[in-house]
Amino acid sequence: MSPDDLAFATLAANPVGGLLIAIPFGMLKLHYPAWLAVTAGVPLAYLQVPAVDVLWSTLERAGWWRRFLERRRSARVERLLASRGGFWITFAAAPFLGPWLVMAFMRYAQVPQRKVALPIVLALAATAAVVAAICLVVPDLFHLKG
Repeated sequence: MSPDDLAFATLAANPVGGLLIAIPFGMLKLHYPAWLAVTAGVPLAYLQVPAVDVLWSTLERAGWWRRFLERRRSARVERLLASRGGFWITFAAAPFLGPWLVMAFMRYAQVPQRKVALPIVLALAATAAVVAAICLVVPDLFHLKG
């Protein structure tokens, strides 16, 4: 793995920017084909979800954390609990808030990762595909390809 590949992987897994930076970097700077940037970027971006899940599980072992969360439960969270995550809400929120924040909120709402994995992965894939398509079209529009 070259330093450039490592930079791509780090950018894709990064919660700040993530795929919005990694896909253009991979396609425009490293000259990855769109399919490679998308298929490599999505699983790397999803790494944020299990990381938050593991951290949350670790924190839940502490009594002070459970008590802290119980004091802050709201009616909105209870409605989310009743819907067990809501596919479309999760799908719509993941690209805008980031997969790590969506997973943190879902764990707060006591929704397990297995219930929200599919909408988060699909949202990341859709985001990556749109960004890759933009990276293919925009340079041609401005005659930026050399």
